[in-house]
Amino acid sequence: MFSFNKLLLVRTLGTSQAKHLARNINIIKKRKFSYFKIGTGTTLTTFIVYDYVVNDFTYCGATSRFLRSLKVATQIAFDYLLLQQKESYENYEQLLKEVHLKSAKRLLDACLNNGGLYIKVGQGVSAINHILPIEYTQTLCKLHDQCLQTTKEDVQEVFKRDFGQLPEEIYENFDYKPIAAASLAQVFRAKLKTGEDVAIKVQYSDLQKRFTSDLGTIMFLQDIIELFFKNYNFSWIMQDLKKNLIQELNFVEEGKNSEKCARDLQKFKFVYIPKVYWNHTKERVLTLEWIDGVKITNINDLKKQKLNLPEIDFKLFTIFAEQIFNTGFVHADPHPGNIFVRKAKNSNASELVILDHGLYETVPEKVRLALCDFWEATVLRDEKRMKRSASALNINEYKNFAQVLFQVPFEINGGQVKTKLSDEDIKYMQLVARNNFDRIMQTLREMPRNMLFVVRNLNTIRAISRHHGDVVDRPKVMARHAQRCLYTKYNSFVGYLRWICRRALFEYCLLKNSFKTSVFSLYINTLYKLGRSPITSEQIFKAQKA
Repeated sequence: MFSFNKLLLVRTLGTSQAKHLARNINIIKKRKFSYFKIGTGTTLTTFIVYDYVVNDFTYCGATSRFLRSLKVATQIAFDYLLLQQKESYENYEQLLKEVHLKSAKRLLDACLNNGGLYIKVGQGVSAINHILPIEYTQTLCKLHDQCLQTTKEDVQEVFKRDFGQLPEEIYENFDYKPIAAASLAQVFRAKLKTGEDVAIKVQYSDLQKRFTSDLGTIMFLQDIIELFFKNYNFSWIMQDLKKNLIQELNFVEEGKNSEKCARDLQKFKFVYIPKVYWNHTKERVLTLEWIDGVKITNINDLKKQKLNLPEIDFKLFTIFAEQIFNTGFVHADPHPGNIFVRKAKNSNASELVILDHGLYETVPEKVRLALCDFWEATVLRDEKRMKRSASALNINEYKNFAQVLFQVPFEINGGQVKTKLSDEDIKYMQLVARNNFDRIMQTLREMPRNMLFVVRNLNTIRAISRHHGDVVDRPKVMARHAQRCLYTKYNSFVGYLRWICRRALFEYCLLKNSFKTSVFSLYINTLYKLGRSPITSEQIFKAQKA
């Protein structure tokens, strides 16, 4: 059927002329479309060739990672939107868990394929096990062991740029098979020409080029996640962490950090920091003393070597309490892959080896003293001091701040003890931290920015402790250290006596709290045996730590 325009042509020019004109118009349109395709193809080809010659595919790679991330974010969003239509289903909770797991696996694959900062952020997300669903945290924790591996040529490229030589020209021997692959670099084993075994940390060749574009994409993904997890509003933190992440790309700074950490902790005989070989270290290559040890979360191997878990955890908490409360130079990324355990040379005691010193934060003395005071006041249940110390840190809700630091609810059900515990009471104790998370996020915004890494440190070592079965009372160990940092800096005999009195009061309060916990445990277990509680005290304490 002719359109109105075609009918008008026929009446004006005649049938044959109209057909001839229409044919010419179609030929012109096809030619224009062909020119458009040729122009688009030429432009795209030119861009790709230019990006290859000048930038080593930097922009093409960034585009690929962005599109991959966008695809994953869209798939996850679509799955959750479909799930919203099934909220009335009886098996909704099971469907929700399946979507969580499916989405977490997609995020894991995207992080592994994209590498670099994506893995670094994914590792951080896996530590937020008191907020995000367990399907996410358990899946993403694999990023501590599974990272992107690059080729031999990429490693050689880094050495050529930083040293002007190949690895085999610098070292007696160099094994190109990586023994570990982290978020920013790979680790290789080598031997110096002087005979020492060393670990070589080599940064991914394109990491620094892709930093800005990847950070922008990650911020975009954060916004997508926030649409579906209202409590996960951490994109503002990424802006604050940008400066620290840039510093982490410089391995010379990491070497300096490790030496400063060794000086700060030299009074502890149970901690060891690997030696830096400066003649073999550059901005993107770090050469360290080779260390044989067991990953701190590898419980089976720790037990095979007859290493004591409570002893390990006590030393772990002591090390980082010293950094947080006393030295102020805080390791901000003490995840399990960065802490090895081995037997001490002259005994069967455990020795902790701290690795990867790229990410540190300096906490000023004013903040440390207020934090020590707050920590002690929390253990003593001195709410006036808690409020005063929190105010010194510019924090309004001191109870929320206590929840952030201790990662357990400060109060349970207003402190009241019922004669019968219902299922609703138990569920309340499990979810109270998440229910208050909006206010907790406000507390995070209020606190000094250098405290963000302190919170990350505390959350990471808490996850290690939980993996060990919480065999040591972490808040109590760190509280003793905080109290010691406050009151050992006396300047007179009177000051010393004052510290002795405070110390005695402090230990009395710890003993009293321990006694109350034991009585409460006995009380709940008695209710359970009488059929008046649906859960034991052990299960309640586990619920509080969940």
